[in-house]
Amino acid sequence: MNTLAPKRLFQPQPPDPAGVVSWVHFGDLHMTKVGEQNLLDLAGIVDEVNQAFADSVSFVFLPGDVADDGSRSAYAVVRGELDSLEVSWCAIIGDHDVHEKSFANFKEAMSEQTHYAFTVGETRFLAMNAFDVPEPPSFTVSEEQLRWAEEELKLATKKGQAKVILLHCYPSDLKVGGEEVSRLVREYDVRLIDMGHTHYNEIANDGRTLYFATRSTGQIEEGTVGYSVTNIDGNVVSWRFIELGKLPVVIITSPSDERLLTKSSEIPQETLKVRAKFWSEAEAIEATAHLDGRAHPMKRVNDSHVWEAEVLTPHEGIHPLKVSFKDAHGKFASDKIRLAVGQRTERESEQRDQDNALEAWPEHGLLGTQLGPNKNGKKW
Repeated sequence: MNTLAPKRLFQPQPPDPAGVVSWVHFGDLHMTKVGEQNLLDLAGIVDEVNQAFADSVSFVFLPGDVADDGSRSAYAVVRGELDSLEVSWCAIIGDHDVHEKSFANFKEAMSEQTHYAFTVGETRFLAMNAFDVPEPPSFTVSEEQLRWAEEELKLATKKGQAKVILLHCYPSDLKVGGEEVSRLVREYDVRLIDMGHTHYNEIANDGRTLYFATRSTGQIEEGTVGYSVTNIDGNVVSWRFIELGKLPVVIITSPSDERLLTKSSEIPQETLKVRAKFWSEAEAIEATAHLDGRAHPMKRVNDSHVWEAEVLTPHEGIHPLKVSFKDAHGKFASDKIRLAVGQRTERESEQRDQDNALEAWPEHGLLGTQLGPNKNGKKW
């Protein structure tokens, strides 16, 4: 019989000293047993996060499908790695987690609650359960959970908090409760839904809400293994997939890339604050913002991983903005976004959330292949 140590209390860290909320997403693990490649990959991801991210992210998120068959033994294998993670972690339920038609193993190993909420800075996170009926095909959010979610969103709105939902799948993939979840997302201006399930990286933007799906760690079908990092910097949301072993990495946290603009995004004023967050095995020693042919030296913010610079806002149009870093080991990394300046036309959107998926953005890990169980891949 596999023994499980008591799970550490989930205590997300506050925003970093620069005020940025960041979290790491481990894609669906689909864990089975010791010796499999997904366990080796998970061990590598845990080591890398401990080395480069532990002092600068609020939490690690596991989006469900933790145990491929929902067995206690598979969860024990996962916990063998997660127990060494130096960042507080949380998990939600996926269809594979209820293969035994019970929440018992998940609740013992991962979370005593099947849905819950927590706050980091000025952001309220709702971790929802897409399987209130504990059977793999159910994709059900119950009326009870919907009432709970609406009360949480009402209170967060009253407090002026940003709202993020953690859910295994797109709301449109739900068989019961999906329309109601979509209504709550619209009515309460949910900024972001962070998901697993698809097995591939995907971002959808309907002009109001962003939907981020991260490539699976087990049963991987597109590209190489890794993890994603999401940041909320004021009203700007950024995301990037990081391949395992490919540090250092940079993410521009403000301003927003044109592809991620929503109705809540600010229009750049006369001056623009460029901010970027850097992760490496060594300290950053130099950072530069490149805009309209000019190089702008950046300064580190307090004791954070964030560097920033004030620059003049360019003329109306779409402009490439690049930030480059050098670390103490002489390694370089950069990020580039499309900066939109001027009046914006309202983004045209389809009614179904996932039909608003962005085209390929390989620099941030979007290959556009949609190789996974929901679209063009294998029927896991």
